[in-house]
Amino acid sequence: MAVSDARLERAICESVEDHREEGVRLLQGLIQAPSYSDLEGTARDSATMVGRVYRAATSHRTEVDVQPVGETSENVVEVVRGVGPRTFLLEAHTDIVPEGEAQRWFQGQPFSGAEGYVEYLGGGQVEIDMGHARYRAVIREQMERVWTQKRTDRRRPIIYGRGSFDNKGCVASVLLAMQALAEALRAVGEHLGGSVIGAYTVDEEAGCTGIRRFACDDGSWMATHGFMAGPRDSGGFQTEVSGISLDGSYGWVPVVGHRGGLQCVITVHGQAAHAATPQLGVNAVEHMSRLLVHLVNSQEELSARLLKFMDASLLGPPSLAIGTTIVGGGIRAVHSAPAGSQVERGGVNSIPDWCEATLDVRFPAGHEYPRNITSGYDTVVEVIRSYLAETVHPQGWTYDIRPIEGSASPPVRLGRSLVDAADLPIVRRVRDRGKQILGYVPDLAIAPGGTDATLMIHEARIPTLVEFGPAGGLSHDVHEFVERDDVIAGAKILALLALDTLGLAG
Repeated sequence: MAVSDARLERAICESVEDHREEGVRLLQGLIQAPSYSDLEGTARDSATMVGRVYRAATSHRTEVDVQPVGETSENVVEVVRGVGPRTFLLEAHTDIVPEGEAQRWFQGQPFSGAEGYVEYLGGGQVEIDMGHARYRAVIREQMERVWTQKRTDRRRPIIYGRGSFDNKGCVASVLLAMQALAEALRAVGEHLGGSVIGAYTVDEEAGCTGIRRFACDDGSWMATHGFMAGPRDSGGFQTEVSGISLDGSYGWVPVVGHRGGLQCVITVHGQAAHAATPQLGVNAVEHMSRLLVHLVNSQEELSARLLKFMDASLLGPPSLAIGTTIVGGGIRAVHSAPAGSQVERGGVNSIPDWCEATLDVRFPAGHEYPRNITSGYDTVVEVIRSYLAETVHPQGWTYDIRPIEGSASPPVRLGRSLVDAADLPIVRRVRDRGKQILGYVPDLAIAPGGTDATLMIHEARIPTLVEFGPAGGLSHDVHEFVERDDVIAGAKILALLALDTLGLAG
């Protein structure tokens, strides 16, 4: 390593440490600004999530731009400009899912950003200690392996609240990394051999409009600012642009793939009648219940049929979540409220003549991947349709199944096996820096769900690490948390990865 590289590494790590407490306060402030999809806010409104990200980024003396996505949502783009065409992209989404019933959270405050502790109890269980309250929960198997195989301690400080893990811990890590890079480069009088972009994008949890506007559309921010005009390889991938999709993960474990997803609607039609004479009607809800139970009991068979068309070697077999939503009869609307869901209903004295339910199917890559990546969608629907046609014979009622428009997302894999993926340059660099900063070599993992990397890879054609982020847990669930010190450690890893990827100018 050159002397200047070593000086820059030290300066990066020192900068992150100098801003440690500031970074914790920043993360708490981000959590305290609710940022539902399409309502993340604007740069001019300093109380919103986007406003807070913009204010933090503009304090770094970097280039900062704002890209409108909707009336109440904007991407924030931060650039540490280097010399040359190469680009390293750090992308983290700013939106969250709804918090659910507020009273279930600590002190009824889902957006507190409060400090606490998480303790690993064994058997995949953790206890969240908030001082005046303790909550037990089950964590994902990948995170359990980090506790059992990589760590010697069993208790760590956390920041608590909706969005802490998914995805505001990642946003804070990127902001700290960009700040450290800018400060360290000024301190040593050097320039990187390319540019680092911190992209804080909206709407990942719903329509992915933020990443599309930033990187995928013809008029995307990346294209209009000249970052997509470079050479491409035989597969159409950018050769001078690479990136990482930052999302709540397993303690900076590199995630190298995830299955595709497709959501379907099943509709059952029956015959209405007065509830006092149920024998004169055909209850659509009752038949939907039987149909859903049949699908639940048939998951092994359905998975086997799907696997005839798919390769589960890296991503694992298909899975089905049956009845993710269900509605029927006289239900008019369902409203979320702090005291619990409120249902508007009518026709309680009628036999329901319709019922609608959804199912979510996750599936590995097809045998021809990455060619014809959308073929898996038709396969999923046809396999379920044909199986139901063989095994369900309605009398007096009917059903149909159809995909939800716009719900499909393709699988992603960075190799046919973990061994293949481990040999990729970005994965090798991630593991080397993980060993340096975390004290152990991170294993590789597969994500259970998709990230913005899906679009960065398949639409923008940017080579991208599928998922990467700090340790935490309970995303999309009550008592969500992120490990405080892991957010700080990650800022060092990300800034050092930028140096590894781009090198120094000259």
